[in-house]
Amino acid sequence: MKKRKIFLLLILLVLIGSSLFFLSGLLSKPVIGYELLDHDESTATVSVTVEDKSILKRNYVVALDHETVASDATGYESYDPETAYVIEPGMYYIHVKDAMGRTYDMGPIINSTLAIRLNELEYPFYPIGEELELSCDLLTFGKDENLRYVSSNENVASVRDGRIITNAPGTATITVSSQGISDSIEIEVTDLYTLIDTDSMNKPILHETICDYAENLKLDKVLEMKIAEAGYQTRAGVVAAARFMALQFPYRLAYFAETGKLDNTVDSRRSDGEGRYYHKGFYLSEEKYDDIVASILGPKYWGQYFKEDTTEDHSRDEEYLDGGLVVSDIGTNLYLMKRPNGLDCGGFVSWCYYNAGYDFGDMGAGGPGSYGMSMLGERVSISDELLQSDRIRCGDLCGFTGHVGIVIGIEEDYIWIADTIRTGTKVRRYERNLESFNELGDDAFTYFMLMDDEYLEDGNYTEMW
Repeated sequence: MKKRKIFLLLILLVLIGSSLFFLSGLLSKPVIGYELLDHDESTATVSVTVEDKSILKRNYVVALDHETVASDATGYESYDPETAYVIEPGMYYIHVKDAMGRTYDMGPIINSTLAIRLNELEYPFYPIGEELELSCDLLTFGKDENLRYVSSNENVASVRDGRIITNAPGTATITVSSQGISDSIEIEVTDLYTLIDTDSMNKPILHETICDYAENLKLDKVLEMKIAEAGYQTRAGVVAAARFMALQFPYRLAYFAETGKLDNTVDSRRSDGEGRYYHKGFYLSEEKYDDIVASILGPKYWGQYFKEDTTEDHSRDEEYLDGGLVVSDIGTNLYLMKRPNGLDCGGFVSWCYYNAGYDFGDMGAGGPGSYGMSMLGERVSISDELLQSDRIRCGDLCGFTGHVGIVIGIEEDYIWIADTIRTGTKVRRYERNLESFNELGDDAFTYFMLMDDEYLEDGNYTEMW
């Protein structure tokens, strides 16, 4: 009897085991994966694999979707291992559903990178201290949290948390990689322009060659892009040109008294380089001479001296270079020897206009009742009432007889004006009261030219940078 009970117990255990095996086969989850058929840097072609060990045919449908969890909107189609799916950059998940409506997701290989594409950087080169978001298109199954960022030269540019930090002039290659897939871009860092710097009087006067023609063209391209972002042929575009020269070019251009203008109906001396520069871009290399149509003393690009200093008296060299000269010096041989080529006041403002797409002609500052920039816009005498109103805007001009500047910043309590005078190109912050404007004595602005009627549009206008 005892043996019979043991035998029946063994049979029962066998039946239970068989049932469990049957049930496990019936209820087992499918193993979901993919096979990479082809890929390049922008697309991948895959097929979905569903390995089913159950004893039931479950009539699967399958979808490749950007959502982590399937929803009613998920677009399923009948499962066929021969179907090839072409997918573009993005984060994908594989969803599988059976005839009973049960959903399954891909298993342990959920984080899989198929392609990495780094987007090209916007500018031809970047200033020191810039932080850039590293834009990267990934083609993945699941979220890849194991991207590795490497710079070929940390001294030039480093990468932290998906951002590039520029450190010093030079070139570095930035590489992003994961699971054997990688892509690289090159970044160039320059000292030909800086982040915004309002301390213009501590910038040196340009009196040397600072770049070659290729670098000059890259700087021109940055200027062009800054203006385009603000709006070509708009008020904001003119302001962008003025801000770039006054706040981001790391030198003051020496004040060089005009020797003439292109419009010889106003001045019999025709000049296109000395104290003037009626062209697009920066005048920093000899190849730019090809644009010059009239020259009296030059051509010499910005920072170059017109005459060799053959005198032995160098006691006033720094004084002349740094703007410590008087009006009676202008035009003398000593002045020409001691001062490098740069811009006069009208040359600076004309350069801003011309680069932003406005051609008012190569005119000087002028003054009330005389030909020049003072004839542009609506001329309004400076008063406390005007300064404290909202009538003055960036891109408006200001001047006194024989001089002109341009407004580049408006704050609640201050107005920022860029101009070129004996100390070179500079920017100065004025309080919004007449007393602040009068502090410069004979060099004090006395009127504004409000330019609403001159500009075609405002563009992407901002009161401050």
